[in-house]
Amino acid sequence: MDKLPLVRPAVADLVHGAGSAEWLARRGYPEVGEAIVGHPVARLADGAWFDRWFAGASPEALVVAYADKRAGQKLESMAERFASWEGRYAPEERARRARGVWSAQTLAAVQARAEVLEARVCALAGVAPADVRRLAWTGRALRLARGA
Repeated sequence: MDKLPLVRPAVADLVHGAGSAEWLARRGYPEVGEAIVGHPVARLADGAWFDRWFAGASPEALVVAYADKRAGQKLESMAERFASWEGRYAPEERARRARGVWSAQTLAAVQARAEVLEARVCALAGVAPADVRRLAWTGRALRLARGA
């Protein structure tokens, strides 16, 4: 949400995710913002922040963060998602998106934290990561939502 042109100026001093949460809180929806604040992949680069967030995150916040890691233009595995980020962005764009250059060590830590997140969400849902998929009705629902 904080990437939208109409929203960004109001929360430009906040990092992605926190800006969306703040914007929603100002409009009377703080509970929705709490589920959004932890979704950016860049949050996984800060081990101390992630540990605090992960310890107290609601199931909804965990699901939103996990969904962000699995959904590009289509649902994909975590390995596919991380590979697409690596392949899609030039080093300078990846650096801008991550607020700095991620070393190989940081990238490995980010991926490890993403796997911890995946394990917790899948355990909460009672499924294996390989079983996470779109249900048959979602394609039709998305087409209807888009007005197609």
